[in-house]
Amino acid sequence: MSTNLSAAGIGIKPLVSLRQHPKLAVISCLLVLIASLPLVWIKGKPNYSSEAVVQVAPRYMKTLKDDNELDFQSNSQYRQFVQQQMSTLLRYDILADGMKRAKVPFRLAAESEQYAVDRLRNLLQVAAVPDTYMVRISMYGQNKAQMAPLINSVVNVYLERARTEQVFGRDDRISKLQNRQAELLKLIDEKSERRNQIAGELGIATFSAEAGNPYDKAIERLREALAEAKIKRFDAEAHEKAFHQHGDTDPSVRSIMESVSVDPGLNSLKASLNNRRATLVSGMAGLTAKHPGYEQSQIELGDIDNELNRQTDKLTNSVRRNLESRFATASTQAKQLEAQLQSELAEQEKSRGHYATLFKEANEISGQITQTRKEVETIQDRLNFFAGETSSLGFVRLVSAALPPEIPQGPGYKKLLLMAILAALGAGIFIPILRDLLDRTIHAPNDVISSFGFAPVGWLIQSKDHDSALFLDNQLRRLASALIREQDRTGIRIFGISSLQPGGGASSLTQQLMNTFQNMGIAALAVDANAFSRDSFFDQSTEYTIGEDLPSQLAQLNSLRLKANGRHLQAIDKLGVSLEKMAETFRFVLVDVPPLLVSGDAELTLRATPAILAVVEAEAQSRGEVTRAARLLQGIDPASIGVVVNQVRPLDGGGYVRDLMTEFIEGRKTAKAGKLTELWLTAQVIGKACRSLMQELYHPLRFSRRSSHDTL
Repeated sequence: MSTNLSAAGIGIKPLVSLRQHPKLAVISCLLVLIASLPLVWIKGKPNYSSEAVVQVAPRYMKTLKDDNELDFQSNSQYRQFVQQQMSTLLRYDILADGMKRAKVPFRLAAESEQYAVDRLRNLLQVAAVPDTYMVRISMYGQNKAQMAPLINSVVNVYLERARTEQVFGRDDRISKLQNRQAELLKLIDEKSERRNQIAGELGIATFSAEAGNPYDKAIERLREALAEAKIKRFDAEAHEKAFHQHGDTDPSVRSIMESVSVDPGLNSLKASLNNRRATLVSGMAGLTAKHPGYEQSQIELGDIDNELNRQTDKLTNSVRRNLESRFATASTQAKQLEAQLQSELAEQEKSRGHYATLFKEANEISGQITQTRKEVETIQDRLNFFAGETSSLGFVRLVSAALPPEIPQGPGYKKLLLMAILAALGAGIFIPILRDLLDRTIHAPNDVISSFGFAPVGWLIQSKDHDSALFLDNQLRRLASALIREQDRTGIRIFGISSLQPGGGASSLTQQLMNTFQNMGIAALAVDANAFSRDSFFDQSTEYTIGEDLPSQLAQLNSLRLKANGRHLQAIDKLGVSLEKMAETFRFVLVDVPPLLVSGDAELTLRATPAILAVVEAEAQSRGEVTRAARLLQGIDPASIGVVVNQVRPLDGGGYVRDLMTEFIEGRKTAKAGKLTELWLTAQVIGKACRSLMQELYHPLRFSRRSSHDTL
């Protein structure tokens, strides 16, 4: 047959699950409700909340200038920084200082500081506000007087620490920079002192490498002056020599004659004598040479000429001596200057190396001092940054402080109790559904379809009362009718009936079918081949040894018990021949076979029965067991296989089986129940379960009280 048929199963059917497991629903509801009551009492107390908000800026909020080490290169670095700040806020030292500054009795008398800090850490909730730069610090609890002071105190301590610690290692770095600055300033003082010593020794106030060594310049000037002095000496000596050789000066200097000619005294004398000469010459005019006056005038003219010559020679000699003295003086001065310059130059060149070494040292010291001062300035700039920027807002600032809470929060006793009741009701509904979902046993006839690949040939209701017994008889007639049809179609008279496990109902079904056939006027024989677990019904039956002749009164018998050796039949290989002989007398031979999944004789016995009825007990066999039984039966490969689902339980309060049984008993069609009716029927079932549970609890309590009373 086709194996594409699907199994119905129970599935998710809340009302069906509640009707099947009402006590489980009631117990689950009560347990959840009882377990929820302490939670309602604890969590239902009025709670308060208070929060402070701080901003963690993505950029450093500078006071004067930026610093590259305080920049974030990406958004992920900023997010990591926010997480680090959130962890820092819950640091032990910050919480401990905040708890002390809050001045509220948070720490208990018998409580250590560490325990109090851990308790405060558990109360504080630090979370980043999505899509903002804000971080929320909140507290939730019952003591509203302590919340705002504790939160604000912790936040203030955190802000102080954040501003001092946001520049990593600030104090240590400042200390190292100050030590280095002191070393450099001391070095500058030492270098300056040495340079002052050199300046005092050299007599120089400043040192500059660009200006050069002043002593080198002085020596160069001395050399230049010495060269000029030599030139002047050469010039003075040349002038003096030329004057001695030629008796006169060079053209650039006034000559002796020129000096004599322009002398005012000589010129005055000449003017006076020339006037006298003019008078004498005019007086000699017209006189003869022999005239006494003429001769006298001639003598006087001669004296005038002599006087002029004498005065001119005297002045000329005086000018000559003066010029000669001047040339000699100039030559002497030039020689003396040259000698002094030569001596000075020699003296300067003696100390030139020492002075050059000192000057070079002074220049190097000046460079070192300049470089050291630059380093000192750099250090000072960094110290100024630490002094200015570490007192700035930095990355974090307070946005809003925590305020004392006034309005209580939380669900309260009523809401929590209502939630507990709803949770209990939900558990009462969900757990039965979950049990059915996890239950892999067979519940309904259609549950075996997926394992066998075909629908069961029949199913039998669980008989607990008169109505269910009547309905069971009707179902047996239906099953007998199905076997008759199978016999009409195949001609098979021998049917092996086997349950999957012991107590599965195969023996009872064999007996019931035999009685049903006899009530219908059909000859049927029940054969007990189940040596594994004998049924009491066959205790009074005639015992038959397989392979021997059948009893002579076989036609008058309704049951026959096969002889066995312990739990195994004797001569089981001849069972088929014996059953065929029985089938000659009876239309139906119903063989009670050992449990299929337990006894090895089951397969050997079923080989002798051309038709097999597998009895599956509802709510006892799992789907896996049914599948394994189907594989075994397929391996035996009989002529016909049928499945009977036994002990199908009608659901309390309704359901298909219950409605079908009611229609059979009352003889009329039952109207389909509406949703409200279904709910009412379910409520009735649950109410009945509650009363049953109360009675079950009442009897042990009553017995316990009676025992206590008897003891007293």
